[in-house]
Amino acid sequence: MMADVQRLETGNGPRAAILNAAMRLFGKQGYTGTSIRDLATEVGVLPGSLYAHIQSKEALLVEIVADGIHRFITAVEPHAHGAGSPVDRLRAMIVAHVEVVAENPERSLVVFHQWRFLGESSLPAAIERRQVYEGCFIKVMEEGVGQGLFKPEINQRIAVFTILGALNWTPEWLSPDGRLTAQEVGSLMAETLLRGVLA
Repeated sequence: MMADVQRLETGNGPRAAILNAAMRLFGKQGYTGTSIRDLATEVGVLPGSLYAHIQSKEALLVEIVADGIHRFITAVEPHAHGAGSPVDRLRAMIVAHVEVVAENPERSLVVFHQWRFLGESSLPAAIERRQVYEGCFIKVMEEGVGQGLFKPEINQRIAVFTILGALNWTPEWLSPDGRLTAQEVGSLMAETLLRGVLA
């Protein structure tokens, strides 16, 4: 599925146009605030024509969320399990997160804020993948505390959720065409966020 979504997102066919329209509208006005008619208008087709290319509106949300979480995990996992000090790895993970956001802020908005609207059959898998992602950060935080690099008195889970909360807000304000590159923004955020946990 991941390869299919990535291909569709960068393709030129009607399915790619629908997927990209869904990312824009779900990100801008929310999943529940977007109707099939809205999607059809955005793509420039009749509402009934969409169903020749998609199963349902929720199926689009499932694809976008699954692909987005996969991209974040793929970017961060090598640092979480790699060599180097926990401080350097956590810094690299923060930068990697921002770089994925910058690739497509609209997709990131959907991943961070619309996943809760997934149906009962799709929600558990999304939650499990989110926990895998959070676990990467918790792992590095625990190692840093164990090595005396992070403050021993911090609540590690709250520290991680604070970091992720800041990172997950970046698609609201990050401009891929801004003065600073995504790597520069990520590095500045890492310096700020790490100050709260460094021993």
